[in-house]
Amino acid sequence: MTETRVGLIEFGKAIHDSVTVPGLGELPGGQVSRGRAVRGARARLLRGDRVLADNLRLGIVVRKKFFSSEVEPVTDAGYLKDVFVAVGRRDLGNGDALELYTDDATGPDLSRPEGAASVVAPGFDQLTGFHAQVHVRDGVLRSGALCSLARGGHPLGEPMRVLGLFGPAGPLEDLPTGQAGTVLLGFQCDVPPLPGDTLTAFPTADFVEQRDGTAVVHGVTDLGNGSVVAAVEVPKGQGAAFTVGMRTRVLRPIGTTFNERSTVIAAELPVLSLARDGIAVRSSAGSRVFTVGLETRDLRQNDMIEAYVPAVSAALAPPPVPPVAMVDVNAASAEALATLPGLSPSRVATTLELRRQQGGFPDVEAFGVAIGLQPHEIVRLRGRATAGWVALPETGVRQLDI
Repeated sequence: MTETRVGLIEFGKAIHDSVTVPGLGELPGGQVSRGRAVRGARARLLRGDRVLADNLRLGIVVRKKFFSSEVEPVTDAGYLKDVFVAVGRRDLGNGDALELYTDDATGPDLSRPEGAASVVAPGFDQLTGFHAQVHVRDGVLRSGALCSLARGGHPLGEPMRVLGLFGPAGPLEDLPTGQAGTVLLGFQCDVPPLPGDTLTAFPTADFVEQRDGTAVVHGVTDLGNGSVVAAVEVPKGQGAAFTVGMRTRVLRPIGTTFNERSTVIAAELPVLSLARDGIAVRSSAGSRVFTVGLETRDLRQNDMIEAYVPAVSAALAPPPVPPVAMVDVNAASAEALATLPGLSPSRVATTLELRRQQGGFPDVEAFGVAIGLQPHEIVRLRGRATAGWVALPETGVRQLDI
């Protein structure tokens, strides 16, 4: 793998939520909370635990001048700096983040063109970079689309994003066949466009993957058969839900606090096994410390393991399953507890008595062990039960089963 994550911009942390750029409109403001933000960098849009888009580009990066309402273009911004960016998405809001990365081997899918336009008159602006008047000769050109520039049939530079489309009346969402308009490309262009160049647009996915959290490696045992078992811990304040069979990546941190980066050492690694307190489990949900088995030998202390689920084509995805109401073993009535698999009347009575004595259970696995469930019975509780916040009387520590 060649991917290196070089920075993170978080929106909602900047002093100003947005600034107005003449001729372009509002750009959202974010804070560089990890590494550095470099103009032209590739980016992914993170929203909660979902990756909604990748192969975005920091096409325009500006900062607000001190003691002024004006903005100025910058080529990069470091740790804790506020920046205002255009990446080809107009829906960036507070709580979103842009994960910045480099990848020398894996590029976007350019096999299905959606539209083609001819460059009529290119231009350049010191603040917003390159733009071009274009005429769409086939298909449609959309705002935010992934695009490539070609000259004489030969590709020029790296794929880019349409940062904005404009007509005589202002911003446009798309340009259909036969229409003319201005496309904003910013500072992504490795080669400045010329009259007669072809701009080809490609469709992009609305959802890339779901991330189910990360865990830090504290110790590694080599099993000698090409696989390892690692003792890991979920960072405080974060949640993670590893499941046997799911895919993971191994991230290796590099750099310092002011230029923190991480390299993807391996990906597509299935979870071979999970265990908590020496007991094999199917899922680590609710556990901060557990062990995980992976088919790799390149794993070190302080590496991070990231769990993820790739997006599935809508045509191949199974029909949605109706949500099942979760039963909170720390608060549910006897009738609700009796609906859980494996909970006989005697086990329901044991649950109520233990709950009265100790105030509750730290997580579902501990609940199952306490009332005498077998490991296969505990597995059946996954997706049906949860354990809400409790204050354990012997420690006063609040715990949560996620």
